Amino acid sequence: MVVIEKGNEKLWEKIPYDVFINHIIPYTYQKKDSTLLNDIRNFIRDYRIILNYYSFEMNEFFLIHDILVFLISDEIKIDFLNRNVMFKNLSLDKKYEYIQQHFQKNLNTKVDQKNKFLLALMTPSERALFINQHIISEFEND
Repeated sequence: MVVIEKGNEKLWEKIPYDVFINHIIPYTYQKKDSTLLNDIRNFIRDYRIILNYYSFEMNEFFLIHDILVFLISDEIKIDFLNRNVMFKNLSLDKKYEYIQQHFQKNLNTKVDQKNKFLLALMTPSERALFINQHIISEFEND
């Protein structure tokens, strides 16, 4: 069943029937990649763990700082931004400039959104390593 929002009825009428049947409908039935689905499940679980720790033990501003320190470390470097299509063609200087402008200098706006953006750029193994280094190791040192 196709649900059409009010105001968009005319938009669907403009799409040729064969395009709708041959190109749109098959896409809705394609099986999603299991790696992607696993990453989404891990992201949700990891995000809850990280947010829970930083909400009670520190705050969301420390989280941005810790994520950036982790991502720009010797192992991962600034190349993590290449995982987002928007940054693939930017020079290294532009990437550093973006990080400074949006994450280091402008900390007061959309902090939760920025944290999600940075965590979403991490692979599941990187998020696990971040949790081990910044959360689990803190409990072991207490």
